Amino acid sequence: MPLKVDSPPPPADVASDGGGGDRGWVPFFRAPNDIDAHLLAGRLNDAEIETRTVKDRGVPGAWLYGGSNPWAPVTIFVRRFQLVDAKVVLAEVAFNAPAAEAPPSTDSGGRWKVPLMWWTTALALGVFFTALALLQAATSMSFCQLPVFCRNQAPAEDSAGP
Repeated sequence: MPLKVDSPPPPADVASDGGGGDRGWVPFFRAPNDIDAHLLAGRLNDAEIETRTVKDRGVPGAWLYGGSNPWAPVTIFVRRFQLVDAKVVLAEVAFNAPAAEAPPSTDSGGRWKVPLMWWTTALALGVFFTALALLQAATSMSFCQLPVFCRNQAPAEDSAGP
């Protein structure tokens, strides 16, 4: 029996959105902030992997930034069929990253010298600027405001003479 040309197409598969298997979004990586998320999403987009980012607006204090807190965690989503490719790209990025720096030594022999130097400098500058301000105030003030109390000092107009 031949097919009729006027027959409707077969019903669409509800589980997928248009062929090619399941094309839904899956969470891939949770970046600690906007910058890291943007860098990773850019690297994934360079590898032709579709990404979507969703900022976590549930962190404490997010309302202070009007929903654009740059330090809020960001979840990066990729298409389900590109998840393995995204993992490969992330592994390549991690493999090509520079080695972590060695942690600072725990030698505490010189650790007290830096704070002592800062405190000494701060105290010396405080004493210097306080003395400078007091000296400036003392030289600008006239100690003899009333002539009755200034018997030892003659007025400047009388000493000049006519």
